[in-house]
Order: sequence, then C-alpha cells, then structure tokens
Amino acid sequence: MQRRGADDPDPPAERREAYAARAARAYAAMQDCFRTRRGRYRHDGLLRWPGTAAHLWPFSRALVAMLDLAGIGEGVGQRCDAAGAIAEHLDILERYWDSQGPAPAYSSDVIGTRIGGDRYYDDNAWVGLALVQLERLRPGAGRIERARELFRFAVSGWDPRADVPSPGGVFWVEQGRGIGAKNHDRNTVSNAPNAELGLHLAELTGAPVHGPGSIGPEDMYEWVNASLDASGGGDVAATGLFWDKRRGDDTLDEALWSYNQGSMVGANVLLHRAAGKRLPEYLFRAEAIARKALRQYAGGGLERQPAAFNAIFFRNLLLLHEATGEAELRTQIIDAMRAYTDRAWSERRDRRDRFHFSRRRVTLLDQSAMVQLLALLAWDPLSYRKLA
Repeated sequence: MQRRGADDPDPPAERREAYAARAARAYAAMQDCFRTRRGRYRHDGLLRWPGTAAHLWPFSRALVAMLDLAGIGEGVGQRCDAAGAIAEHLDILERYWDSQGPAPAYSSDVIGTRIGGDRYYDDNAWVGLALVQLERLRPGAGRIERARELFRFAVSGWDPRADVPSPGGVFWVEQGRGIGAKNHDRNTVSNAPNAELGLHLAELTGAPVHGPGSIGPEDMYEWVNASLDASGGGDVAATGLFWDKRRGDDTLDEALWSYNQGSMVGANVLLHRAAGKRLPEYLFRAEAIARKALRQYAGGGLERQPAAFNAIFFRNLLLLHEATGEAELRTQIIDAMRAYTDRAWSERRDRRDRFHFSRRRVTLLDQSAMVQLLALLAWDPLSYRKLA
C-alpha cells in the first residue's frame, strides 16, 4: 500500500484558482437568482405562494455551498465575505427552528408559513453536518451544542418496534404527525448521515455520543449494513452498494442513489479515524464501497443522479481521499469529480452561470450542488479532513 507523502503533489495552483473562480461565479448566480429582499432563499417549485421561502433541504445545501466557498482559503483567493455570509445564513437557518416537543429540530419550512412543517431526520442531519464543518473551518463558531440537539433528534426517531423485519433504524420523517402519520420508511439517508453526525461530534468533543436507550452512531451504521446492503449474501458483507430504504410495508426500494453510497463511505472513514489500526476493516469497507460506486456511475451514470446527490457523494469520497493510502483510488476520485463537474460547466450552464439539469428550470438544489463541487475542487487536499 502506497501512503501519500511529499512526492504526492497537490493540484496545480492555477487549476485550483480556475475552479475557485468558477465557484465564485456560480455562487454569485445562486445569490442573484434565489436570494430575496428579506435575505431568504426563495422556494423554486412550480406550486408555491408568492414570497415563500425555500424548504430546509435546499436551504441546507445552499448553506453548505457557502461554507465550501469560504473554505477555499486565502491561498487561492478570497471569494466572499465569509464572516458576513456565515452570519447571514445562520440567522436564516434559525427561522426554521421548531422548539416544540422533547426533541427540538429544524422544520421543513420557515416557522409560521402556511406550508410544510414536518421534521425530517435526513434534513436535520444535513444541517448538523454543516454546523460540524463550520466548527472545523472556524473553531468555536460551529454551534456544536445545536448539532448535539440534532443528533438527539435523530436518536428520537429510532424505530422501537421489535416485531418488524430489520428492527431498529431511524425513520425518514418524524412519526405520528403530518407526513409521518402514514409514512413509516426507514432509509439509508436517515441513518448513515446521522451516524456521520454522531461520529463527527464524538471526534470533536473527545467523548462518545449516545442518546436515550444508548442508541449511538454505530447502531445507525450497523442497521444500514444489516438491512440495506445490496452486496449481502454474495460479495464481502458491508461493502455496498446500498439500497435506498425499507418501506413502511417492509418492501425494499432497491434504488442505488449516489448520496447513499457516499454517506456510507464517509461513515466508514470516520469509524476508521476513531479506531485507526485497531480495526482496519472500516477503511477497507470505505475503499470497497467507493470503487464499486465509481464503477456503478461510470459512463454517464452520474448524469442520471440528481446533482445534489452527487455533491454529497463526492464530498464523502474526498474524506476517503484524505484517509486512504491507495494512490490510484485517490486519482480515480478526483478524475471522476473533475470530469462530472467539467461536463456540467460546459454543457449545463447558461450565459448567466446558472445550471440546468435534464429539462428542468434552474433550481436551488442544482445550483448549490455545482457551487459545492467547484469550490471543493479548489480546496487544498490537506483540508479535506475538515469536510462533513
């Protein structure tokens, strides 16, 4: 196994600078297209009341896009008023905060609006991971206690039933109200990113993170391995790919979304960082999942995935890039990321630097995904460890 060392060069500065410039242009287009006079991001769906703010899911991705741009660093050029942008986005975020109930969390929509109001375990995981990344980029600024609350919210969504196939797992949406009155799905995306959140918190605080009933991030991770591992029974167990969900009627949704594969790569990398040489199987699993996923989405497969999913996929592969000693795998990760991003820049971008995927209009999810990808290609690889 070849370890990275001084002979493993960073991307040329001029290439990183080019991606940084593109990221800044895409971010400016995102602000121009979606920011309202009130400072919020507007809802971009076909059915909306005038002035309605974006759902939490696309807003959280815009928050991450801003953090990725801010994380480029002064070495490649300052691309925004980072301090001001962070403060503005955190202020907007709090408008989604729902303090009701024993486990507060962010609502799917701004509190007080006439739509939405459900609380999703995956949406809150994305916010928690954004707060973790902010803490890694600017120690002391990441609102870690709020991230802890979001992990406690995830634990509150653990399925307590013992008489169902694959007992356990975090539900997709809060149960017993709104959509959760009928939807009882348990997903990779509601478990793996929350496992990552808990593992990041443990790493940052130096203490294990568990919720009521001693449910911790490892339980969420192991539930996905036991319930949604598409390689089970044939290939080496727990090396994916990973199906999307176990529906409320206990049937399987066998879609292979890119963000699910990335989240399980990231969870394994974080477990490897915690265990190190004591448990080398976590790094082996992360490498195996990444290789399978890169093969799965080769030849145009990434274009059949939502851009927002691909941005999550690649940020987790960059966590692996920092951890692995496999030089060939690191090259494959960066090559695939550049190829996908470069194709989107040349084929999906209009004259105003807005991105159009499929036949849809420009959306906040798509635009923020491209800001993330472009910005991360401008990062110093030594900073990939700060990603979440």
